[in-house]
Amino acid sequence: MKLWDRYRNMAVQAKASIWYTICNFFQKGISFIVIPVYIRLLTTAEYGEWSVFQSWRDILIIFASLNLYCGVYTKTLVDHREDRDRYTSSLQGLGTVITLGLLIIYFFTHEWCNRKLGLTTPYMLLLFLYFIVYPAYSFWGTRRLVEYEYKPLVAVTVLETVLTPTVSLLLLQYTDLRAKALILGYLSVECAIGLVFYVYHFLKGKCFFHREYWRYAARFNLPLVPHHVGLIILSQSDRIMIRHYCGESDAGIYSFAYQIASAAIVLISAINGSRVPWTYEQLRQRTFDRLKKIVNALVLMMAGVVLLIALVSPEIIAIIGTEAYQAAVYVIPVVTLGTFYIFIYDLYASIEIYWGATKYLMYASVAGALLNVALNAVFIPMFGFIAAAYTTLFCYLVFMALHYLFSRKVLREQGISDPVYDNRTIFLLSALTTAVVLGSMAAFPYPIVRIILFGGLIAVCIVKRDAIRGIIASIKK
Repeated sequence: MKLWDRYRNMAVQAKASIWYTICNFFQKGISFIVIPVYIRLLTTAEYGEWSVFQSWRDILIIFASLNLYCGVYTKTLVDHREDRDRYTSSLQGLGTVITLGLLIIYFFTHEWCNRKLGLTTPYMLLLFLYFIVYPAYSFWGTRRLVEYEYKPLVAVTVLETVLTPTVSLLLLQYTDLRAKALILGYLSVECAIGLVFYVYHFLKGKCFFHREYWRYAARFNLPLVPHHVGLIILSQSDRIMIRHYCGESDAGIYSFAYQIASAAIVLISAINGSRVPWTYEQLRQRTFDRLKKIVNALVLMMAGVVLLIALVSPEIIAIIGTEAYQAAVYVIPVVTLGTFYIFIYDLYASIEIYWGATKYLMYASVAGALLNVALNAVFIPMFGFIAAAYTTLFCYLVFMALHYLFSRKVLREQGISDPVYDNRTIFLLSALTTAVVLGSMAAFPYPIVRIILFGGLIAVCIVKRDAIRGIIASIKK
């Protein structure tokens, strides 16, 4: 009852953050449940086909939608509370026009596109429908977060999370589509849900074209396109290049490792859901001392999570995977460490975004992506798919360094000489985390050692639970 009373007395912002975190973990939990099912029903090559499709989907949707449902949309919802309905429907209209333009290009190049993506024209047309209607669901979800209306968001998230694997598995079981059953199941559910919100926004906002909204959104988000593409290339191009150099089977094994490691990304997303607006508020008020203290604690927490996942990598594969995926054990810690650097560079990117210096995001992302492709082209043929994990990790390090340098430049341009974060501590923790996580792989043959280390970290978390709750509560206020 004490917990229930405490929950009832929480501010709506805190409740929204809690449920947003629960939704994220629920989604990832379902993903973990279906992974062992997928890999037992599909060959490694077929699982690789499904994973490569996801990579192409994530790359193409950036060009088809300009990612209008994040970045400019969130900023405008926060800055301007009036006319939100019309603004939402007009951005939805802009996204539709962009996607239709891309569809015209596809009609003239459909044979080449189908061959590259490994899909037939009906699947490609369904993918374009997804590009049109899926952003509507994202617009709706983002607005629910900003307005702290977490109950409908939870309901729809649960529905989507359960329906997608259910339909996919039914198609996989009762058709001979194999990997394409997962593709068809995913696109069908997402298009159906997205279409509902697509119609809803136009009925409520009654605006397809608004010159000022379109102009502002395009000017804000166009420089971010190379940034988003660079991020996707850093996280997804590995699978495409592994398929090219090593085959779909190795792409499937690597994708399996990436799915396990992405558990840390769920935590990052949950934390950033509160951290980013909280950081913006601290930057506005220039309360840098408080920012330094909380950020240091968050970095330490992320380091602990990454190490926990790395220590139990062999057990995760033993429980979820099969013998065919054993090689993934030496990929999981490296990819998980990469997610740690995602969290670090995002700290510095928040400074650039707050003051509108989006060109620096583009510079860093393009540089990191080009470096990643070049390194993969050299080292994957030489050392196999495991090399992709190390090249990506190195690129995230470069990415973090570039954002650090660019953020310092932005601060100087704003006349701020004092550091916003405790950079020395962040870099020290980063170096220590890198050494410990990579070193933990030497303990893979010694489960007793790993169990002791894992238990020790869990014990620290239990002892420090009040401090951890205090840190999380601080960024929810």
